[in-house]
Amino acid sequence: MAVRRVELDGDYTGWWCEMRADVSARILIDLESGKADRAMSAFGRLVLAHNFRGLDGEATADVLDAPIGALMQAVQRWSEAQTLDPK
Repeated sequence: MAVRRVELDGDYTGWWCEMRADVSARILIDLESGKADRAMSAFGRLVLAHNFRGLDGEATADVLDAPIGALMQAVQRWSEAQTLDPK
């Protein structure tokens, strides 16, 4: 399985997550659904490992407990690096 490491900056400098480089059609549909709950759930399924912290500053097991700003930066960085090959 291909993995992409995403590193954050700004308020989240030093934070990183390892995400699946490949996505299923179902995950892509959920990411692009326009519904926050579906998109965030799909994002959570892409993250394999991370060092994100919760709003209390403590390490969090579930990436979805991290600040939304960190999640948005991570998904943006991941999506910028993604290329879908129609072959």
